[in-house]
Amino acid sequence: MKEPEDQHNSTSDLELGTLIGRRQAFSIIAGRCSAADAACLRQIRNQKSYRKLELGWKEFCSQHLGMSHTQANRLISYLDEFGPEYFDLAQLTGISPDEYRAIAPAVKDQAIHYNGQVIALLPENTGQLTAAVSGLRREAPRTASVAPTVSSAERLRRVEHRSAEFLTEIRELAGSRLEPMERSRLASVLVATSQKLERLKLELGPMA
Repeated sequence: MKEPEDQHNSTSDLELGTLIGRRQAFSIIAGRCSAADAACLRQIRNQKSYRKLELGWKEFCSQHLGMSHTQANRLISYLDEFGPEYFDLAQLTGISPDEYRAIAPAVKDQAIHYNGQVIALLPENTGQLTAAVSGLRREAPRTASVAPTVSSAERLRRVEHRSAEFLTEIRELAGSRLEPMERSRLASVLVATSQKLERLKLELGPMA
């Protein structure tokens, strides 16, 4: 049985209100946002729930989340790239995204694997986790040459993600209240990007 439209809208509005209500967690930007918070941000952005407030993504972030849209997009990109483990480890040890990239192969199944130990990402293991992160960071330069390379499939996934993020940003800008000069600049960016992609397409030749 199909829900009445007003009931569906009421449910959607309640969901958006619940998501906005978590803004206190979003205010902890520098690596302390939880995976659930980042997933919440991603849900709002991808489903465009913010449009119910007649706002663009940029305005919604600044007015209702207390952060810039750039910061919000960055947190979402960390979730897409690293998964929830990064946020759990960052909350416990303060590790930065760049530092996490260096030790990422040792983090899996909600634990750090180091020196034959499997250390779960739990608050009670903070001391061990911090020590393991320090050890892995010290060893990273020596093991960089034998570190597993990123697969073509993973690189393609990242390209697809960045392309989608770029297009979303362009649409958001185009739909916002831009000054005439800003709108002209956006048009120039689109033209230049299109030309570069056409040149790249010619250079690469037939891909099929």
